[in-house]
Order: sequence, then structure tokens, then C-alpha cells
Amino acid sequence: IEFKRKKIAKAVVAPENNKKVSVKTERKEDEEEAAGDEPEVTRRLSINPGDEIATQRTKREFVQLGGHAGHFNIAGPGSLWKKQEKEEDYNVEVRVLKELNESSIRSYVPDYLGCKEHEGIKWIGMEDLMCHFQDGCGMDIKMGTRTFKESEVKNQNLREDLYNKMIKQDPNEPTPAEREAGAITKLRYMTFREKESSSETLGFRIEAFRIWNQSTSNNYKTLKHLDQVKNVLKCYFNPLSKAGIGGFIAELENVKCLLEESTFFKEHEFIGTSLLFIYDKERVGVWMIDFGKTTSISHLVEGGQVSHTKKWELGNYEDGYLFGLQNLIQILKDIFDEREEDDKNVHQHTTLRVN
Repeated sequence: IEFKRKKIAKAVVAPENNKKVSVKTERKEDEEEAAGDEPEVTRRLSINPGDEIATQRTKREFVQLGGHAGHFNIAGPGSLWKKQEKEEDYNVEVRVLKELNESSIRSYVPDYLGCKEHEGIKWIGMEDLMCHFQDGCGMDIKMGTRTFKESEVKNQNLREDLYNKMIKQDPNEPTPAEREAGAITKLRYMTFREKESSSETLGFRIEAFRIWNQSTSNNYKTLKHLDQVKNVLKCYFNPLSKAGIGGFIAELENVKCLLEESTFFKEHEFIGTSLLFIYDKERVGVWMIDFGKTTSISHLVEGGQVSHTKKWELGNYEDGYLFGLQNLIQILKDIFDEREEDDKNVHQHTTLRVN
């Protein structure tokens, strides 16, 4: 199977105006490759988040798979506004998007298109990844064995509210000492929460997915076991050809290679980030998204880097991202091997790469 690399040029668009910008390739060799039947993508950002910018070509139902409802607005052709309510997360995500857009990983992250404040709320303009697909089927997978920052759990104060949240989820979880105190630390609650999903054991958890003719499915955060997770992944990939699944495996293996070689990746904890899977009847693609909790750790650990594979202990800043990615790749390979060969008339999906 040959997986073709699709080139779509990057747009740099300021959000302060409403000017329509035609995307041009930035390097001469790209211009030569883009000649012929390559599509020209036009992107622009609305003056304010929520403004109506829709044409017959771009008007579509926006499907949000993860995160808080209302945190995304279609900003125009090929672009989104993302709301960041916390100042720290906003600054971090802007910085990380800018840096990754200039790195070897740029093909696997959304284009950064600008930012602005509107009615006291911070918004980040970025590429609408779904714009490259016709009625795309999406899946959000939260990566890592840990989905909270170390700085969030260093306070050792006992909290009754977190104890009550824990016993609501599992009345048998508290120890005798915790029952007597009626309170737990945030570290205790957060580690308990990770154990309630596949995050701790597999290094990732399924947040949500949507396939054709179905509403968004998002009741998977409490799946713990390999067979449960694998069955849900089979549901998402079921409409896809075997060649398409092979395309996703190729995408993930390429992401893994790039991350293993990236100094930026080694010097940061990637917390709360997701992999976004999208396919339609022609193409498949994977992107890294959600960088609001990505933190530099080069000054916090010996040697200035983390492996992203070692088990997390408080103070080592390991996040298990590569551990989870390797497990995800292996599960997809198992699903691929269990599939019967495609009929010769089945469309052979190609991978879609931006830049």
C-alpha cells in the first residue's frame, strides 16, 4: 500500500482584520509540487468569535468531540476560534503552537493563525482540521498516564469535597484513615481518577468519537481494560477499509519517530493533550491538539529531559505519552491483522498531511 503525502500550504492570517487571504506555498520547491491539480485553500478569521462567516463551501455543522461545550467557534473557511478562559493556559497554548508550527512536528499540529481578546475572553485562531475532509469521522484520544500537572497536586491540604467526589464514584476506594478524616489530598484524588480509566494502564483514554449517521459517543472515560478499549476502537474504525487503518498506523509511527527525535518534546511535559483522528471516504489523518497544560521541565529535572515512557512519580515529571502512543499503535496493528483483506473494489485511502 502506498500512502501519499498531501501538501497543503500554511496560511498566516492576522485576526484583527477580515481580509480574505489566498494561501501560497512558502518555498520554491513547494510551489513546483503544488502546481497542477493541487487545491488552493483559502482561510480567514472572523473579526470577532461568533461572527457569521459561512459560504456554501464552508457552512457545516461543527462537531465538538472533547472539551467544554461552547469553547470553539468556526471562524471562517478553514479556521477556528478556541476559547481559553485561564490566562496561563492561553499563554502556554499560544507559545507551544507557535513553536511547534516551526518545528519538525509541524505537519502534525494545527496551524496557528493568530489570537485576540473579545469581550474579556481570550481566543486562539487555529486551523480547522476537519476542513480537509468531506463529512469526516473524528475521534479524540487523551494521551499519557497522567492528565494533571505536577504543580496542581503539590498542595497537601486535605479536602472534603474531593473525598465526596471519590466516594460518589467508588464507595469502596477510601482507606480507613481517609474515612476517619473524611477528606483527601488533591494528589490522592487525581491519581484515583487516572486509575478509573485506561490512562494509567495503557497510557491513553478514549474521550469521544463520531462516525457517519451516529451522534457523538463520549461515555468511555471509565473504560479500564485492554479488551474494552480495543472494542471501542473497532467501532470507530469499523466503517474504514483495512488500507485506511494501515494509513493511521503509518501516521502514528511517523508521529512517534518525530517525537523521539524532538528536543522540544523531551524538554516538556505534555499534559492533557490529545490525538485527533479523522477519516472520510478518501483520506485519513492524525494531529496533536490541546497544548494549554504543556510545561517546560528542562530546569526541573536532572539532565533537563523526560523520557515520556517511565512510570510517573511525584517530582520526575514523566507523563507516559510515548508509552501510550506505543500501546495505541500496537492495538491498531492487532485490529489491522484481524481484518480481512479489502475487496479490490474498496477505495484505497491515502494519508493527508498538512505542510
